[in-house]
Amino acid sequence: MLPINEESTNVERVELPNRSEANDIEQLKKKYQGSGEKVFVIENSITVDDDTTEQYIFLFKKPKPASYDRYLKLINNSMSNASRAFIMDNIVEEIKPQISEALEEYPAMSISLTEKLLKMLGLADTTTVKKL
Repeated sequence: MLPINEESTNVERVELPNRSEANDIEQLKKKYQGSGEKVFVIENSITVDDDTTEQYIFLFKKPKPASYDRYLKLINNSMSNASRAFIMDNIVEEIKPQISEALEEYPAMSISLTEKLLKMLGLADTTTVKKL
């Protein structure tokens, strides 16, 4: 999760400790792509109030079917816990502390992040059916 504080637009981003946003993301992308894993950057903007928006940037590995199966098993008990577990299964290790902190402050963020992860596995925005 990475931030820039732009006072003119009231956008606040959260930055990984002692690293620039672009360099950190690029280093992590190279690390995980070098291992043959597919990685994705997910940007999430939270509108805190009418004057404040916080922007978060996370790097995820493409979810594996086993992670999706765990998500489906947990969702019957608690959608919130299932979403959080699915996110933690698929976030890159280096960003786990930052995403945990963000989810503590903004628990509903897990819903939008989970939706994006599910789309990586084939969840469609639109599906149509026609009677023949």
